[in-house]
Amino acid sequence: MKPRVSVLMPVYNSAPFLREAIESVLIQTYNSFEFIIINDGSTDNSRSIIEEFNDDRIKFVNKEKNTGIIATRNLGLSLARGEYIVCMDSGDVSLPTRIEKQIKYLDFHPEVAVVATKLIMINEEGREKGYWNDDYNAT
Repeated sequence: MKPRVSVLMPVYNSAPFLREAIESVLIQTYNSFEFIIINDGSTDNSRSIIEEFNDDRIKFVNKEKNTGIIATRNLGLSLARGEYIVCMDSGDVSLPTRIEKQIKYLDFHPEVAVVATKLIMINEEGREKGYWNDDYNAT
């Protein structure tokens, strides 16, 4: 069955934060998605972290050579089967209702093509450091 949502996550040397980023997607309240994770030639242990996860929603692609985030996102787009695309960075954490809220908004506002989220910056211990001020100037 075709997933409603494709979550795309390019990964390059993201080991310190990768496990938490992946887990934050897998615990979403909206769970009808495919999760395309593309390792873009990482030289750290990112690949082995990704391979620890056993979830049928994950579609793992391993690239031996780093080609950069744009080429990797485009590869993910070419593989995506969902009606909606969710971009996820490998050093970010999504709140559990992120996808549910975004899909609900898009379903009720067909005139809207793109939604984004504001972000809260955290430190390495996961404590809030503040907000990214540029978020508040974007519409």
